[in-house]
Amino acid sequence: MALPLFLSRHLIKSDFMPTVTEVKAKSILTPQKVGSLAGGYDFSLNPYAGCAFKCSYCYVPKFPSKRSANQEERSREWGEWVEVKVNAAELIRKDRALVYGAKIFFSSATDPYQYLELKYRLSRACLQELLKYHPGKLTLHTRSHLILQDLELLKQFGARLSVGVSITTDSDEIARRFEPMAPSISRRLALIKALHAAGINVHASLSPLLPHDPEKLVRSISPYVQKVWMDQMRNTEINTRPDLLTEYADFFEQNAYQKSVQNLVLLLKKEGLSGHNF
Repeated sequence: MALPLFLSRHLIKSDFMPTVTEVKAKSILTPQKVGSLAGGYDFSLNPYAGCAFKCSYCYVPKFPSKRSANQEERSREWGEWVEVKVNAAELIRKDRALVYGAKIFFSSATDPYQYLELKYRLSRACLQELLKYHPGKLTLHTRSHLILQDLELLKQFGARLSVGVSITTDSDEIARRFEPMAPSISRRLALIKALHAAGINVHASLSPLLPHDPEKLVRSISPYVQKVWMDQMRNTEINTRPDLLTEYADFFEQNAYQKSVQNLVLLLKKEGLSGHNF
């Protein structure tokens, strides 16, 4: 199958193509009994394993996987491979009794709208199945404007749905360095504006907070989001770009970083924004 034009251009420009493997998963709804999602969500849903956006700070490689038991190896290879769970929608149908009334986070360990979604449409198929079985709460989390291709489907979930968009800085240049294959910050800002205009409940994830202009960042997001999730740079031992942590050491130094966070919190609160981890 030929790659869609948008995907082809992206790959040619970057000269990068992850190793893609089609797999049949045994399950797709992962119970959330411990960790940051526990209490707020019953299940996470990840139609892909791995993520081709190659965010240098991603926490996922810290978790053991069937690909490698070695954390250093997992970190080194992060962003180079994606497993496509081709039976994801079928598994939702099989476990439909679990979906009814459940609180589902979609996705916690991948981006459901990375560019491979243009070919496989797994996230779309999963949403179509979820809609049939009436989850009580559904949160989608992405960096990608491709979610807008499913906008009419999203609207059908009504108030049960919220979309979190990762906006870690106001600078396209900074994002390009830390998140080399992800859509630009400009695209993500356009995304939250479009979702807001469509009546979708949107929140911004400033996690981790990268070098930024605080006033510009707050101006960019405050008209379109209802709340903000903010967190610091963590898991530096698995960061794939330690050179960037060194280059921006003054920003990431603990005391300086906390001052940046506190300053941003004050600006957000002035705009009436609530948030987590403030």
